[in-house]
Parts: sequence; structure tokens; C-alpha cells
Amino acid sequence: MLRCIFCQKKRGKGDVRNKENIIEAEVEVEIPPTLEKLCYEIRQSDVMGRYVVAGRDIRAGEVIIEEPAIAVGPCTGCGLICLGCYRELDDASLFKCRGCKWPMCSGSCPGQGKYTGHSTYECDTLKNVPPDYTNLEDLKDSYQALMPLRCLLLKKADPEKWTALSAMESHNEMRRARGDIWPMNDKNVVQRINKWGLDYAAEEIHTVCGILEVNAFEVGGSGANARALYDRAYLLAHDCTPSTTHTDAERVPGRPLTIRASIPHKAGDLISLCYAYTLQGTLKRREHIKHSKFFECACRRCADPTELGTYASAFRCPRCGGRVLSTAPLDPGAPWSCRDNGCQYTMPAAAVQLLLRKLTDEFELIDANDVPGFESFLHKYRNVIHNTHYLSLSAKHSLSQLYGKVANYMIHQMPDLELNRKIEICRDLMKVFDVIEPGYSRLRGVTLYELHAPLMILTTRDFEKKAISKESLRNRLKEIVKYLTESALILGFEPPQSSEGLMASAAREALKKIKTWEQIIGKIS
Repeated sequence: MLRCIFCQKKRGKGDVRNKENIIEAEVEVEIPPTLEKLCYEIRQSDVMGRYVVAGRDIRAGEVIIEEPAIAVGPCTGCGLICLGCYRELDDASLFKCRGCKWPMCSGSCPGQGKYTGHSTYECDTLKNVPPDYTNLEDLKDSYQALMPLRCLLLKKADPEKWTALSAMESHNEMRRARGDIWPMNDKNVVQRINKWGLDYAAEEIHTVCGILEVNAFEVGGSGANARALYDRAYLLAHDCTPSTTHTDAERVPGRPLTIRASIPHKAGDLISLCYAYTLQGTLKRREHIKHSKFFECACRRCADPTELGTYASAFRCPRCGGRVLSTAPLDPGAPWSCRDNGCQYTMPAAAVQLLLRKLTDEFELIDANDVPGFESFLHKYRNVIHNTHYLSLSAKHSLSQLYGKVANYMIHQMPDLELNRKIEICRDLMKVFDVIEPGYSRLRGVTLYELHAPLMILTTRDFEKKAISKESLRNRLKEIVKYLTESALILGFEPPQSSEGLMASAAREALKKIKTWEQIIGKIS
């Protein structure tokens, strides 16, 4: 699963197309309808296995793959959730399925009876093993076996889906050899399913566990409690600067996943997604990928000590203030050294890991809504980590969304100094996002929206004070319109009721309001 170490958000998931095409019309972007012929080709190599390339030129924003889920089920490590819609449940007021007595949100759950939720065949199976509500911890542990069980039930319930699932890689030998995953699955999944009296071989259950670990997408947005398998999406290669975005339509039958080009592709270009959180440094990304996906990433970003010029892993040299980088980023044991001012300072890999653990532990203690806490972290370690180190980026990413939205920092109440700080933070982030998640990425879309707000407030204040010329006002509004237009386009690909979809709607409304300024200063664009 592709989960951020800090915010615990996931990577592969959540949205649908903008069905009304409002934004495309507004900004005169024409994306051709999906052609009957697939826009991609599946290839195979000894190194990469099967992978996907563009079969023709693909425009940014174009849908590459859109397909329903093979299976959907609870994530490993989730709490008590509804088996139909995956909503978190209150221990004190659990509703029980009328058939099997397992937890549901209500008797009218939209996932009741659906294969993407609590299917009739799952209900019939679980009738024989009703949960023990006097032991909630054991009940929570039992959720780890539910998604593998749903996959196994497809053998009889839907052989076509089972065949598609069985074609996916499980990496059984690597998982068995590692010594931690296999025993854990044996205890939490294999023994549980056997205890339930179900007739599945241990090796088969382990294989399904491996298929899920290697190929599943977490779905449902930032509060994801579910994971899903898709027939073609899993074929996309990994890259730490992905060329696509992907979203799932939670409320659409089949829970389809849409993979969309975030940048233009030429025919033959690799189509990629990222199996890790892009706002992480190379050490953390490669560690996560090796642990969860069983390969070592050697993409351009990972192989470059500067991470494509972003310096997302750079420390500050304690001697000269220069940039301390890994001497060989594909070797986690390689020493680090200062690259500036002819300095000879070096750090052993063990010292780097120790420092990262200390900084990460402190970072994770900051409350999610603590503006002073994040600012204090940035100030405290300004001479330890580079200003675009991934921990700095994570703090700034939080601040970019907290300034203007939390108590004592509401956007219209913020003094000019804080508004300018929000602008500075957003601009810092955009410089990095343009490199690591270029094009139509959520990170860019959200940050562009966050950037427009303080600019608009400051512009309005200057106008009211008569402290801005008509020409300067026009130029500022042009800049704001540019940010809002791109943000509305990017976030318009998200589900309308998601936080990003609502932000797209707000961006469109803001664009309409800015048009009224033309009565004062003339045409803006």
C-alpha cells in the first residue's frame, strides 16, 4: 500500500472524470474522447516484466485506463469499519448485518449486497462465523483476513475475476525468504481462514496475500479504509516522478479506477505511477518500495543525489552551510558529503539514518493543526536540513493548507505578514511540485488554489487603501486568474463531493467573481 509516513495518506486512488466538462470549456482545453483503440500498449522485458507504454501521443488530462475493480475490501490495520461502505464505526453503537451479524453502518448501507462491499456470497460464508463482540480487539484483527477471503470467494462466485486476479504477481519466494511477512500472514490470515472452517490451501491463501500486497491500490481518498485490485492498472511501472494521476469513483457501481495522463506522452513513452509518497526523500521512498513491492527503485530521481535539482534529501553542512548529499544514493550504506565551497565534510550513512529518525520522530509529534508547531520545526532545524528537504516540504505542505483555515488563522483575519508567509510557502512548494509531480497532479492543483487566496486578499486590501495602480491591479488579477484556471482544471477531474472536487467548484466561483473587476479596470485577459 502506498502510504505517506507522515500524513498516512495513500497514493493510488480516488476520483472520476469531470462529466460536465465545465472547466475544459472555460479554459478552452479540448481533450478528445477516448478512442475505441487503446491509447497504450502492454510490453514485456526481463528487467521490468510487463509494463505499459503510450501507443500513440497522449495529451495531458487524457484518460488512459478506466476500469472497475476486481475486488474491494478492508485495508490491513484498519479499525472497526462497515463491511459495505468501509466507514469507520463507533464501538459503542455497532449495527449488525441481519444475515451474518458482522459490523455494518446501517441496514440500508449502499454497499450491502454489492461485490465491492458486503456481497451476498460473503454474507453467506460469514454466517457460520459470527464475530465475538465481547472481544473487539480480536474482531479488529479478523479484518485482516476479509480482503483475502473476498478474493478467494471469487473462485466460485466470479471465475473470470478470479482468473484476472490470479495473473498478478505475488512474489511468494521473496516474501517467504524475508522472514517477517510470511509468518505474519500465516498467523493473521491463513490460520484465521482455517479456523473459520473454509477449505483453502495455505499456499493459495499466501499467494492471494502476496497479490494484494504487491498490486492493491488503497481507495477512498485520505481517509482510506479500503483497498482494491484492478485488472490493468497494476501493470503500470513505478517512477518517483509519475506521469499519471489515478482516482477511484467511490459512489459509482464497480468502484472504477481512472488513470489519467498528468503530462503529455509521446508514442512509446513509459506510462508510470508512483508506489511511494512523492514528498519523501530517496532513502525513505526506496526503503518503502523495497519493503512493500520487493524491488529496489533506480529511477532518475532516486539515482540523482540532488533528486532532479529539488534537494529533497539534502542536509545543511555544519561547517560551511553547504548542501550535504549522498555520494551514491542507490546505496543506502554510502557516506554523505558536502558538495559546496570545496568543503570536505562527510557523514556516515548510520549518522544520517539516526538524524532522520530523530527529526521524523519530532515531526510526527506535531499536531496536525498546529501552525506554530510546524513553523517552530522549520525555524529550529533551518541550519540542519535544506529548505527543500522533504521534512521541510511536509511542514510547508501542512502550513499551506492551515494558514487561512484554522482558528486564529482564518484567511480574512490574517495580517499581511501571515498572508505573505502563505504565499512564500506555496511558491516554495510549487517549485518542487513542478519537478516531482509535474502537470495535472493533485499536489499542484491544491497548492495553486491555496496560492490564489492570500494574493486575492492582499490585492483587495491594496485596492481599498488606494495603494495600487490600475495597471498593477490588472497584472495581479491576471496572475490570480492563471492560478485559479489551472487549479480548476486539475481538480475538476476529482469527484465533485471530494475535498478536491469542492475546491475546483470554489475555484470556478472565484473566477466568476474576478470577472466583476473588469467593470473597474477593463478586460483582465
